[in-house]
Amino acid sequence: MASNPEIYCDLYRDMAMLIGDAATKKLWKAYGGMNVTFPKKLYSGSYVKSYIAANMGTMKPSQMARELSLSDRRIRQLIREIREQQKEEEKNSNNTKGEA
Repeated sequence: MASNPEIYCDLYRDMAMLIGDAATKKLWKAYGGMNVTFPKKLYSGSYVKSYIAANMGTMKPSQMARELSLSDRRIRQLIREIREQQKEEEKNSNNTKGEA
């Protein structure tokens, strides 16, 4: 069937215009009849931390905040936590080397 968003009910019409007929039908088959809410938070905490750790030397906190849909303040807070964790790991690594 050709793409024609006008054949769908309100929500499905919006979805068809956004993601296309095939994806709309796939979502309808999987979740039709259910109440589904989409949390504001898209990424897992572990992904966010790994993304920040990988990019904190090359990207500004504001750039990462935009990419991850978080506030600048939250990004700076996570950077501090990551740095503290790295220092602690380095300290533990040095202590282990000294014991050997």
